[in-house]
Amino acid sequence: MYNSYWSQRESQSHTPGVIKVNAEHTLYVEPNRAIVSIGIVTKDKELAIAQRQNQLISSKLLLSLEQNGIPKNHIQTSTYHIYPQYNFEDGVQTFAGYEVRQIFSVTIDTIDKIGKIIDDAVKAGANTVESIQFINSDTSNVYQKALAIAYKKAFQKAVTLANASGQKLVTQPKIISEKTSGKEIPYASNQFVKAASTEGTTVQTGQIAVTAELIVEYSAY
Repeated sequence: MYNSYWSQRESQSHTPGVIKVNAEHTLYVEPNRAIVSIGIVTKDKELAIAQRQNQLISSKLLLSLEQNGIPKNHIQTSTYHIYPQYNFEDGVQTFAGYEVRQIFSVTIDTIDKIGKIIDDAVKAGANTVESIQFINSDTSNVYQKALAIAYKKAFQKAVTLANASGQKLVTQPKIISEKTSGKEIPYASNQFVKAASTEGTTVQTGQIAVTAELIVEYSAY
């Protein structure tokens, strides 16, 4: 009975513990592509007129993009909306006409020319820029580097926690869970559209943040 009791206590004292840590690392890369949402908003009391005006200006916009070297397969209609317009006066609603909004999603590979492309588009009749999204078309290698550094951080955390808690760490992890990578994407606002019609547009591309995040679980005893 004595031997059985202490054998049980000894087994319990060596039951492996678990150390679970979270770690992430971010690397920065230069963008090599921009996706611009740009378009035309027209208004008129007659829907047919508003649509016709929008179509005419859209044709000029598309020609401007083509002249700036944007391939047709890099231009896509992302939004086409028709909105009834109303005026409110003294609590009375009166019909004012229609708004036609057509937005194109334009992929630009020559981001050093993005200011000129926007300027020319505005001159051609574009009157709204909803967003500019800067991306890097291939972040796979950078992400792998960030992933490796994130794992080193996780391991160091686990070593620190094991030492602090008086345990010995099993260096081979039990579980490695990779979280979805995140990217910080800078946007240019619609506020520069008016300036673009009178002076050259300067767009700051910033950098793309590529983040790798892991949850790693180790055994300890």
